[in-house]
This record gives sequence, C-alpha cells and structure tokens, in this order.
Amino acid sequence: MASSVDKRLPVTLLSGFLGAGKTTLLKHILTNKEHGLRCAVIVNDMASLNVDAETIAKHGITEADDSQVYQMQNGCICCSLRVDLLKQVDELTQSGKYDYLIIESSGISDPEEIAETFAAELEDDDEEGLDEEDKEEEDPKLKELLAKGGLPKIARLDTCVTVVDCVNALAEFETIDFLSDRPVEKNGSADEDDERTITDLLVGQIEFADVILLNKTDVAPKENVARVRALVAALNPRAKIYETDHSIIEPKSILNTGLFNFEEAQKGAGWMKAIEKAEACDANCNGCDDCSTSNSGYNVASFVYRRRRPFHPGRLMDLIGDKFAIMQALDDDDEDWEDDEEAEDEEVEGKGKGKATEEKKEEKKKEKEDEEEDIDPQVILEKKKADPIFGPLLRSKGFFWLATRTAVGGEWSQAGAMLTATPGDVWYEEPPKGEWEKDAALAARIRDQIFQAPYGDRRQEIVFIGGGAQPFKHAELEKALDAALLNDDEWAKWEATFKDEKLSVLEKDEKLAEEFGGDDGFNSWIEPFLMAQLAAEDDEEDAE
Repeated sequence: MASSVDKRLPVTLLSGFLGAGKTTLLKHILTNKEHGLRCAVIVNDMASLNVDAETIAKHGITEADDSQVYQMQNGCICCSLRVDLLKQVDELTQSGKYDYLIIESSGISDPEEIAETFAAELEDDDEEGLDEEDKEEEDPKLKELLAKGGLPKIARLDTCVTVVDCVNALAEFETIDFLSDRPVEKNGSADEDDERTITDLLVGQIEFADVILLNKTDVAPKENVARVRALVAALNPRAKIYETDHSIIEPKSILNTGLFNFEEAQKGAGWMKAIEKAEACDANCNGCDDCSTSNSGYNVASFVYRRRRPFHPGRLMDLIGDKFAIMQALDDDDEDWEDDEEAEDEEVEGKGKGKATEEKKEEKKKEKEDEEEDIDPQVILEKKKADPIFGPLLRSKGFFWLATRTAVGGEWSQAGAMLTATPGDVWYEEPPKGEWEKDAALAARIRDQIFQAPYGDRRQEIVFIGGGAQPFKHAELEKALDAALLNDDEWAKWEATFKDEKLSVLEKDEKLAEEFGGDDGFNSWIEPFLMAQLAAEDDEEDAE
C-alpha cells in the first residue's frame, strides 16, 4: 500500500483494446460507493468524438459533487496530449474536490508510455513532451508546473489495470494485422503511419500491468478462459489476475492498491524473469531443464534458448522466413551512407554528382516493393499455424547473434505470427564501463554470467513461450535452432576471419557474408556500429 503521508493524487490507469470492457469497468467503479472516494475521471479517445466519455455522461453516472468526467480526445495521452494531461491533473489537484483519479486510456495506448509521464519529470525543454503551440505561447502556468517537477510532484500512479477480452484474445495472437489495418480501434479513424502490430500492443498492455482482468468469462468458452489465463500468467507472472463478468470487481482490487512500481513493471515481464533465472545458472549452461523451463498451466510453458555460437543467417532465415511476418529496421540510413560515398566518388571522376545515386535509390526502392508484393501474409499465417514446432509458439523475445554481423547484436521480439528482428547494441569484448558499475549485483551478473572470453557478450539468449491447444515442443524447437547455428567447420572459418587483425570490422563482415552465402535476407546492421564509432571518437576528443 502507498504511504499515508503521500499527499499526491493517486491514479489508476485502465488499458485494454476497444470493446474489452474498460468503460464498463469504469461505470461499475463510479456507481459503487463502497470505496468512499470522490473520483475524477479522464477518458482519452483518439477520435475527435470521445465516445466513451459520452457514453458515461448519457447514463447519468457522475454527479457534480462526487464524480466528474473530463474528456481528452483527438490525440493520445502517452504522446501528443502529455502536456494537456499535466494541466488537467494539476487543475484537479488544485480544486481539492477529489480523492482519486481514474484514467481510461484509448484502446491503442501503450500503458508504459503513459506511466513514464508519472515516473519521470517532464523538463521544459523536452521536445517530446511539449508541442509547438505550447512553446510558442510560453504558457506561464505550464512553466510553473514544470519548474515544480511536473506530474510526478502532484500525482502518483497507483495501479495499472489491463482488461483482456477472453472471447477474442487468442484470435488477436494469431492475427497479422497492424493498427493501421484496424480503423475501428480508433473509432473509424486509422493512422496509416502507425507501424505497431495488434499482437505487440496486446502483449505490451499485458506485460506492463499490475492487475489484469480476464473479462467476458460468462460468454467465452471455459477452454478459452483457461488458455488465456495461462498465457497471461506466462507473459506477466507478477500481475494479479482476476476473472470477471461485465468487468465487475471489488473496487479495492484496483484502487489504492499501491502495486505500481515503475522499475518492477519494466522488469517484470515473463521473458525477462526467465532470462534472469537462466543467467543465474552456470555460465556455461546452454539451457538445462532446471534453469530454462517453466509451466504456467494448460500446456503453456517457457523455454530459454542459450548458445555461444552464431546463427548461419541463411539457415536461420530458411527456418523462420516462411512462418512469420518478419519486420526489420529499414536500412535507408545505411543506403544513404553508402550512396554518399558513391556520390563523392562520382564527383571526383567528373560523372556529375547525385544522378547515378538517385537512379540506384529508385532501383532499390522498386526491388523492395516487388519483394513485398511477393509475400502473402495470409499464407505465412497458415504455415505458422500448421507447423508442429512454431504453431504453438505464442511469444518470444531476447538477443541473437548472426555470423555475418560481428560487431552488432540482434534484438528478437515475436508475438503470434509477427516477428521483429532488428539490430541492437554493439557487442563488447569486455564489460563496458559506466553506470552499471555502480550496482554491485548488476556488475557481478554482467561479469560472471554474460561475458565469456574471447567473444564477450556475443550469444543467443531467447525466451520462447508457447502451448495451449497444442503442446509446446521445446525440445524439437531447440534442435531446429541448433541446426541453424554454424557447424564445426563453419565455426573454424568464422574464428579465423574474426581473429584476422588485418581486417576491419566491415571487411570481416563482407568476407563472412561471401563465405556464408551473400544476401541472407536480413537488412544491413551497419548503423549501430557506425554510431558507436562516432561516440568513441567524441569521447577521445573530449579526453584530449
């Protein structure tokens, strides 16, 4: 429970997809007077018409001296309306009328981004927090609020609640839709620039919650409810889970619980807990049963895949390429970097600057468009469902190592049939010096469990969560992944190239790419390495 001396306004944040039951839950809380709280309500809707707020008003739920609904619409409180949220909460606290604030976020909101507004100060020069209109007006009230420390000084996030629709949740894990494909999620207004997927958003809402309501259990098949509960428990083992009909729950379960802790919420996802458990095992362990497997019921289990050898990129792509809709970071910046080099060469040779470069860009763009047209997402979805190994796979996340990317590690994140594989941070030959050294436990974990000579933190470390209607065959998955690793002969060639001091990092990657088949289906990962190089050069200049 939160400390009784904390005078800040406590807040419960409600998240969940459109139709999951957030507004029904809100109406239940406002009509239930057992909690004895004077509640203010902020309803956020992405559309210009705030349907949920209008629904509450039409039902006559609020009374002037007890509760009040405030509408925030045509934007999201986790990004474009952050300043409006700050102003509104300050107004509520200054009025002295309310004991509690409930925020119903839009169906497409990320609760972690909203929580960041409560957890960290919003500085007056924060480009992300302040829009141009606020800067131009130089609102004195806003400046005063920011000078005092922003939202964290006047309100505290008490509980994050996510409402899950047990009727549709499993289907959402099998969709390949993006949010831009679902205009209904924005009350008819689709944002074509929103590149988030339905499955990623659902997973994010579940993994960050303190309390999860499995709603519509009165109409969902019992088997569905059991499967959803097992899945949710695997995704977020720290959350309190309640099964509800029409979102009916005791107010004390979601109000003034004192459950929210930003650091615990960030680190509480099932995949992170599984990695911590695995890393606590012997440093040379490749994923024994004791450290790498767990079961949350109804055949839903997790498995941590750990290896100290890189994947052959071609074999890995052959394994996953036809079973997942794979999203990768665009390599436009890398192409621009290469094109700039080519343009300079052309200028020196007197061929005219930029003409050939622009033609090459157009060619690459057309090639990508042609490749995308050849991919039928529905075919991929059906292949994934039919595959005995990957069919039961619900969620996976972690780090992976490609043989042809010697300097940069990969970040792996999969939910349902959607898999994101992007470049992450540069690998280190030895533990980097920095903030982590201030935490003795973290320093020991990095030194003893993650780093191994001579290749530092290069590793495969991916958590796989699967099961449900089909059993999760993690032993078969392990064998399939092992077959995609470099074999002994390939590993010997890799080591010889990696240890060749005459070659630069880029030259090593080029040589290894030729050795292991050229174009492997993964986009360029050069940018993180180049950025790290520039940062190192800046550090050297500062030292001088």
